[in-house]
Amino acid sequence: MYRREKESKHKLLWKDQIPWRSIRTTTTSLASSIFSYRREHGRTYHAYKDGAYFLPNDEREIDRLDLQHHIFNMTFDNRLYFAPINPNLQNALDIGTGTGIWAIDFADLHPSCRVIGTDLSPTQPAFVPPNLEFVIDDAEDPWLFRQKFDFIHVRLLAGSFKNWPTVIQSCYDALAPGGWLELQDYILPCEAPDESYAGTSLEQWNQVMLRAAAALGRPMDVADHYAEWMGKVGFTEVTERQFIWPTNTWPRDPKLKEIGKWNEVNMLQGLAGFSLALMTRGLAWSKDEVDVFVAKVRADMRDRRIHAYFRIPVVYGQKPL
Repeated sequence: MYRREKESKHKLLWKDQIPWRSIRTTTTSLASSIFSYRREHGRTYHAYKDGAYFLPNDEREIDRLDLQHHIFNMTFDNRLYFAPINPNLQNALDIGTGTGIWAIDFADLHPSCRVIGTDLSPTQPAFVPPNLEFVIDDAEDPWLFRQKFDFIHVRLLAGSFKNWPTVIQSCYDALAPGGWLELQDYILPCEAPDESYAGTSLEQWNQVMLRAAAALGRPMDVADHYAEWMGKVGFTEVTERQFIWPTNTWPRDPKLKEIGKWNEVNMLQGLAGFSLALMTRGLAWSKDEVDVFVAKVRADMRDRRIHAYFRIPVVYGQKPL
């Protein structure tokens, strides 16, 4: 719903703008095959670099991603980023832009900055701020951007890349001196302040997801290494902040309870999409096996007696002047 509200706003503000559907790509000529999505187990997946990313790109997933952006806004008190970037920055890049909702908000906030959002799927809205464009691109390919960026933003891409240090090196090389990289992600497995999570189907699901991602060569347990990898390629002022998303409304803290309420919806809507491609491709499970397993995990997600949460790290650093 948040995406529809945002798209309506820009239709009013930029109704004379040429629609984004003239999307270009830095790595390949746009062809109809880009929109010929893989259809698998009742969901659709990106066609460009088919199989590289495990989440669907259909309308159900688009709605969930925009809901997820709302959860980030609640978690971060409506901050889009934490890096102390120059407010007069000229060029920014959003890798794995998804629905484009973060890039749209950032472009609105910085109207003098040229913003580029990249993704494997052309699922972004047709009408966007005039300082924003979307590009079909794979961050693991050689980067062909002519300009240097003042800020690069990466959100929730654990499990997407075969070689994270290489991607971080590409970010470093593409930044202007003094520019910032910020990584916002999640960490599996879940954690808990007590024993309520141990032995549950939710705990098992976390381990199965990690195994499946590793089998496909795109590990999920990477976010705890971001600060280390950024330091190794030369970033300075590397800072890490930690947040949490409870699995439901079990916390007493009012803010965490509210975040948990929305994250429960987020997870219940997304569990099948999170699991299907990874478990059928990586572990050769059947769809029926995934469906039965996911049903058990859903029950645990709703159970207030299970006090689990996801860690949400934010890591940012600066390319030296």
